This record gives sequence, structure tokens and C-alpha cells, in this order.
Amino acid sequence: MLRRYMVNTDTNASAETFSGLVDFHKRDKYILKKKDPFTYPAQNVITVLKDSILSIFNSGVWRTFAIDNDMELSAANLDTGNSFLVGSDYYIYLVDDDEDGLLVISANSSFPLGQNANNSRKIGGFHFGHIRCTNDKYVPISPNGSVFGTDGVGWKQNVIAGGIIPNSVWDLYNRPLCSPEGMALVGNIWIDIYPSSVAEAISFETGNNGAAFAANGKLQSKYGLVPATGSEGLNWYSFSELASRSGKRLITYSEWIRAAYGNPGGQDAADDYGWTKINNTSRARAGCQVNASGVFDAQSNIKRYAISAHNLCDCVGNVYEWIDELSIWDGSVIDFAWQDVLGTDKGKLYATNNIGLRAFICGGYWGNGVNAGSRTVSLNYYSPWHVSTNFGVRLACDKLAG
Repeated sequence: MLRRYMVNTDTNASAETFSGLVDFHKRDKYILKKKDPFTYPAQNVITVLKDSILSIFNSGVWRTFAIDNDMELSAANLDTGNSFLVGSDYYIYLVDDDEDGLLVISANSSFPLGQNANNSRKIGGFHFGHIRCTNDKYVPISPNGSVFGTDGVGWKQNVIAGGIIPNSVWDLYNRPLCSPEGMALVGNIWIDIYPSSVAEAISFETGNNGAAFAANGKLQSKYGLVPATGSEGLNWYSFSELASRSGKRLITYSEWIRAAYGNPGGQDAADDYGWTKINNTSRARAGCQVNASGVFDAQSNIKRYAISAHNLCDCVGNVYEWIDELSIWDGSVIDFAWQDVLGTDKGKLYATNNIGLRAFICGGYWGNGVNAGSRTVSLNYYSPWHVSTNFGVRLACDKLAG
């Protein structure tokens, strides 16, 4: 039950000034969790935890609400419609209705339909997408519950097409430092569910591919969009610099391995577990079962099971992913020299040759077949200034402290 229990009319005060007006939750500082996250068939229900206290500053008045008992929210609590859409982000709002308050789910990132910025406060959200069935340790299981199908029943196709992704649920305390859309928690790091795509057209300092980005440019993790690559003029430096615009960063090889864990390996003759078929000729839209218009299609077999144990899509195949790890190659040359490879007015590389610095790429790309997989890494001649049409990225963000 949601209950309003305090109103303070001092318009010059902050919530922290008054005892009882500070947001808090007694149990692990969580406000929201998915109900029974490892029970299948999945229940698309969010539990708002008992003893949460939330304040809202509505039209100059502080009002505070308490959750007396665990509350359950579902599609019935949407501000419009009665079902969730695959590939969409949803937000949970506290609404001051001049009574005991409401909790509303909305796809609108500003405030729910019929409400306004004054009487609504965003307290959390989640992503609705594909889910790989796992146990509570995020180990893939067969339909009979056996880890990695040790009971002889297949686990690779044990994927739910449409559910609240349990590790995407976030709230005021359990969230990334950046905006949480299209992200999921892997260990203690929030990682993009989908490879990065272009959210805002990218301009470059000199108009040349691989140059530093200029006034425009932003990346996003979004279902149904084509991953950004060298086709947009981007290289390792570009992705690293652009990541800062979203408060994100490139991930390390260790983080990438954890994120991709549980995604079945690629295939030469099919695209079931990733966009990997050897006769594929270009990148595909991000996510499982995406049609040509970028919308979920329940009848589509394209990448139906291309998802990791932590519910991240396209870790195997589609596009290689740059990661934040570098190596060196001396080419059996002893003498170091300045190499002019970093871009105009960006200094030079002091190395034994002009490809002496290498960047790791992971996962494989669209035509790698069985060579693509959840531990795939290439240490070829790809330097961080290399612009390639089949190299993209997946970004991460640290967890909010506390």
C-alpha cells in the first residue's frame, strides 16, 4: 500500500532538512526488483519494496510517501495500453494525486500520460526484451532446469521472447551513474544490452573519418537499430571520445567476457545464436527477432537466441566490438621512431612501426561462422586509428556508489 504521511509547506526548504523526508529503503537500498526473476515462465511484475520512503516537491510543497507493504506493478499499471513492447524502456513514476499517491509505469521518459513534471517523480525503470533462462547465478539452464543442458535437453534455445529483463531493473539507488536506458547490470558494472548505434548524427573535427568528433554526435543502446561502425567514420578513438558524451566508457576484455558469457557460439550456416552465417554480407539490426523495419517480429527466426546469460544481445557476430585493451607489436624491428598515425594535430606514436599499437576486438563479425563466440578475440593488425565497417562497440558505466 502506498500512503502519504507527511506534507511540509515551507517552500524554501529542501527535503533533507526535515526528518523523515529523505528518500530511503531499509533493505539493501533497493526500491524496485523484478518479482521471481529466475522463475519460468517469467512473471512480468515489478515489486516495489516495503519500507521505501519517497519525497516529491510538487508546486512548492514537499510531500512524502511510504510503501507500507510490498506492492506489485505490471502492464495493468501502464499509463496507456495494456502490454509491454519488446525492445522498449519503461519508467516507474511516483505521482502525487493529492491523496495517497499513485505508482505508474510509462514509456515516456519525462512524465506519465495525463500527468506533469510537477506532480510526477521518476523512481526507476526497466527494459523489456529477450531473456535467456538461467538459474540465480546467471548460469544457462535447459527447460528442465539443468545447467547447460546436462540432462540431455537443449539449453541454447531456452530463451523468452519478451519479458522484463531482471538485471535491467533500476531505481534511485540501484542504477548506473549514466542514464540507464538499454543497460543491464553484469556483476557490479552496467553494460549496454545492445551494441552502440547512432543517437545523434556525428560530425568530425576535420570532416575526415577517424578524426576527433566535433559539435555533434551521441551513441545509444537501442533495439532494432544498425550498430555504429567505421561506416559512420568511427574508430577506437572515436568511440572512446563519444562514450564520454553519455557518461560511459569502453569495457575491458574481462568485462566483455563476463557480459558475453552464456551466448552460444556462432554457426556457419545459420543465424540462430548470432548474425554469423558465412554468406552474410553486412551488419544487421541489433537485438533478437528484428524485422527489416527494426521492429520485433515473433515469427522471425533471425537471431532468435542471440543473447547471453546476462541478457545482452549480439555479443556473438554482427559486428566486432572494440574494447578498452591494447597490445604492442614490434614487427621484429629494433629501432623506435615517431609514427605519424594518430591524426592531424594529435601528436605521434613512438613505436617500431606504424602499426605498433594494437587494439583488441571481440565477439566476431557477420561472416565469421563458428569462429565467432563469447570468448572470441582478434589481435590482428587492427590499430586504434583503424576505421573498419565491421568494427563497432558496446559501452559500460560504473554503478552508483552507496
